[in-house]
Amino acid sequence: MKAILSFSLFVILSGAVFAGVERFLKPLKVNPQEQLFPGKANALIRASFSMDRSHKVLALQKKELITSQRLEQLLSESIQHRFQAIGEIVVNLTSSWKTIELNSDFVLKLSDVSPDELSPSCFIRFSLWDSGKKVGNFALPIRVAQMRDIYVSARSITYGAKLSKEDFKLQRVDVLKQHANSVPGSTNLSSFQLDSYLSANSPLKWSNISKANLIKKGQVIDVFASGNGIYVTMKGLALEDGAMDSFVKVRNLSSEKEFHAKVLSENSVKVSL
Repeated sequence: MKAILSFSLFVILSGAVFAGVERFLKPLKVNPQEQLFPGKANALIRASFSMDRSHKVLALQKKELITSQRLEQLLSESIQHRFQAIGEIVVNLTSSWKTIELNSDFVLKLSDVSPDELSPSCFIRFSLWDSGKKVGNFALPIRVAQMRDIYVSARSITYGAKLSKEDFKLQRVDVLKQHANSVPGSTNLSSFQLDSYLSANSPLKWSNISKANLIKKGQVIDVFASGNGIYVTMKGLALEDGAMDSFVKVRNLSSEKEFHAKVLSENSVKVSL
């Protein structure tokens, strides 16, 4: 009898404990397609999508369109390298060009430039290679500009004046055309003089200048002599005019001995023993 009462009490308490639990649980909706490997199927799909997208990006990066503008850029770099040109080389095509699609590892090989020097008008031959295979040979007429900074007079300068950077301004021009023979802005003007009158806003040409005579005939100068571990200074008399780095005839004021020495500055020369 006690066993029957205990079993009945257990059933009653169990019902009381678990009664109403279902009202705290919401129904779980499961997609039949996701029932296998839950949580992994979605991850696999996302990974496949990411890989496909990255492959598409890489595919786009590996292709390049060789338009007329891109070809002009490539030819500018090739011509600058071929002639070791100073300044900026700008190439313009003077005939039509059909766009070509190549892999990004393509190579342009410049085979011939006529004339074989920097010139405003040239005829070039080149080939294009794609992943080690030749795409074709090409021949085109082009126009070339070499852009450099040159000296332009800031004011009028008289004949015979020694040149200084303060008398000029820099201007970027094409030195292959009307500004050919212009003095580039990298030139040290301190050792030059003007051989003709130069009006304001005029480009400075090499034909306008000459080496300035730093040493004058009859001038007493300092002579620096060195060699074989010996270093001597003395006074000398210049027997002729001399420009920077030129050699002039000098007479030693003490020994009256005459020799040739290299001009260093406006009042000094150097001789090797």
